[in-house]
Amino acid sequence: MAKTESPAKAPAPAPAAAAASPSAGKKGTETQKAAPTGAVKKEAPSKSALANAAHTDALKMQQIAKLKILLEQKLSNHSTLTRDLQEKKALLANVRKTHSHCNKREVNIDHEGKSIASLEVEIMMAKDLPKMDWYSGKCDPYVILSLSPPAACLDTSDKRTKVKPRERSPVWNQSFIFKPIEFKKADLVLNVMDAENFGNDDFMGKIIIPLPTIENQQWVEKWYPLTDPDKKTEAKLLSGSVLVRTKFVFSEKLRLEGEVKEVASQMEKLSKDMKKITTHINRLEGNTTTRGSASDDVWLFAEFDGETPLLFTDLEPVTDIAQTGGVPIGKHDMCNVL
Repeated sequence: MAKTESPAKAPAPAPAAAAASPSAGKKGTETQKAAPTGAVKKEAPSKSALANAAHTDALKMQQIAKLKILLEQKLSNHSTLTRDLQEKKALLANVRKTHSHCNKREVNIDHEGKSIASLEVEIMMAKDLPKMDWYSGKCDPYVILSLSPPAACLDTSDKRTKVKPRERSPVWNQSFIFKPIEFKKADLVLNVMDAENFGNDDFMGKIIIPLPTIENQQWVEKWYPLTDPDKKTEAKLLSGSVLVRTKFVFSEKLRLEGEVKEVASQMEKLSKDMKKITTHINRLEGNTTTRGSASDDVWLFAEFDGETPLLFTDLEPVTDIAQTGGVPIGKHDMCNVL
């Protein structure tokens, strides 16, 4: 009898876990972690950006040095004014003890009742004076000084400038003093004359300066046009003006008080300037983030005589040297560079 063969057994299916080897699964997981979604690669600064940063830092150092020099100058000036203020206050205290500042004559008097008020006058120059000589088209001008009424000053000596031959725009630069002034309700009268070789000198014009208008105890420099209130000359011949400096010291006390006030004002301004400079230095050195103002920028521009320092109106750094048009930052437009 034939022997029957039994059917071959089918191989058992591999487990599902064997479909993918453990090492393969681990590699796939690492690949997913290595490339997370949305990642951006950070680029190194370009050579141009590094060069701009170095350029800006160098300019900052230059400007810090300039600002520190300016600060030292302001500090020195402040110290000088401090000493000046102390001296003037000492003089003022002495004047208050020895002199009265008001009396019937409205001028300062000493302990004996004598006036110590004075009027100082400088006749500096003239321009466009009339053509008094028909043959040369020139004139020979000089100025006579007086007070009206004459009793305003005990000194009645003649006061006049030198004659400037053939000159319609003469320069004199001559000084005169009226002392003592007995009362301030008077006028300084300047008669401009044309010298003649023969006969009387010709009148060219007059200037009248009331003393109360110059009683600020300081030098006043002003151009005064020639006038003819007495109608001594033809209107067509009236022209020109004279530059005059005057100082009427009618009260030593008021003069010193004015000077003390002026020095104190200068010291206050210097203190504000030094504070501005210190703020800019701190900003340049990175010690503060306080924003600057356009007015401070304009002030610093003037302090540097037109050479613009680094100005931090918006604290924005320059990103490209080409923005300045090839001009160094220190000399570029003052509110748009940084």
